[in-house]
Amino acid sequence: MVGAATAPWVKPRVLAKADASLLEYAVEFADGEVKGPPPLMCTGARYSSGVTYRDELFGGKLSADTDGTLTRKVALTGVGDTTFRVFCGQRAVDLYRDDHGALVMAQGDVVYTLQRREGDGGYTAGFSGPSFDCTQARSTGEQLVCTDAALSKADQVLSRAYAALRMAETPESFATLRTAERAWLSYALKSCGAEKALPGPGGERNRITECLTEEYDARGGLLKDLKVERAGAMTIEPRMRLRTRASPYTEETDVYPWMNGGARATVFNAFVFKTLALDHWRTDDRKAFGAGEDFGDMHLFGRRTYSVARWDDRIVSLQISTDDFTGGNHDALDRTSVTWDLVENRQVRLGDIFSPGRDWQDFAFDFCKRDLHRQMQERGTPDFDDAEIRAAVASGGSWLWGVDTAQVIFMADFLAGAPGGEFDVEIPLKALVRFMKPEAPVR
Repeated sequence: MVGAATAPWVKPRVLAKADASLLEYAVEFADGEVKGPPPLMCTGARYSSGVTYRDELFGGKLSADTDGTLTRKVALTGVGDTTFRVFCGQRAVDLYRDDHGALVMAQGDVVYTLQRREGDGGYTAGFSGPSFDCTQARSTGEQLVCTDAALSKADQVLSRAYAALRMAETPESFATLRTAERAWLSYALKSCGAEKALPGPGGERNRITECLTEEYDARGGLLKDLKVERAGAMTIEPRMRLRTRASPYTEETDVYPWMNGGARATVFNAFVFKTLALDHWRTDDRKAFGAGEDFGDMHLFGRRTYSVARWDDRIVSLQISTDDFTGGNHDALDRTSVTWDLVENRQVRLGDIFSPGRDWQDFAFDFCKRDLHRQMQERGTPDFDDAEIRAAVASGGSWLWGVDTAQVIFMADFLAGAPGGEFDVEIPLKALVRFMKPEAPVR
């Protein structure tokens, strides 16, 4: 049920959610059963169809509408309107096909519009609306969210993730997310064309809805993965910044870790600021992000986020992930790691972990080569060459330290149509201990 309005036979009024209690509920008319909200749900349902003339619509309540003024308000302008009647015991409910192919029905003095499911939106009987009150939807964006199941679902996911972060984060960190979300919503509406008047059913409306669904899905997925991590009295929480550009439409979202908990946190945060170059924006690289090129309606983006692999009283090991779309056929993905020594207040390097010599590198190379070959065969992807494997093994940015394993990160390009992306090799720490220094912070 995507629309609700006061019936044309009563004085118009602004509806509240309590007035339109069926709005945003999905109804399933099944064999012998109607599934949905209580006023409509029925077991032992029977159905019929036919034509209803104007003087009989809504039980004759429009019989005095001789010039069609009232029926036009509910888009029933035919001489006779196709009607589907649902019988439930002694009760009958009529649903009329309107001029747009939707169904309209009355419940008390409210007329509801029912829209058939389209595409893969995914209705199930019951509430299927967004996070806000659709009787208050005024903007084009809000109205589109309220009239599309997939977009409503994406709004719900986004809203729940946002609310969870609001509860978990400190006010200072959540303020960065709130500012970024407001800017993102404005950008999404503008770049999808949802700031203009609501188009009629069809092509342009569908295009805007699809664009908004992609934006909401991506944003909800991003926020859902953000977590506040705790270790004793210290926390690491996500902070966010966002910048957009209109020509070409470009969004840069940057999620970075922020530690709370005293002097050690202050030093760590300064390191993060410098390492991630938070005084710069990656989309300022106009060579990559489209200076002077015509991208049409294509939306470019640069996104960076992080995850915590290990955090204890000695180290914190983070993976920094970027996902950039600068045109072409594929996103540009990158992963790197950062490990910080909380006792020494400095970055952990491979020389702090492994004993001198090449024994550990030879062992890691052999281990990774075998595992990568297995992964490549499973995906039908060309093998990494030996030089690539050795370079990754020798780079501290490729090692992500967990509690029981070390993860070595390998990034592959899209080659000859084969899938690229991240290929990780996990090495048990117990297999690496014999190569480590006694004082290694990750032991």
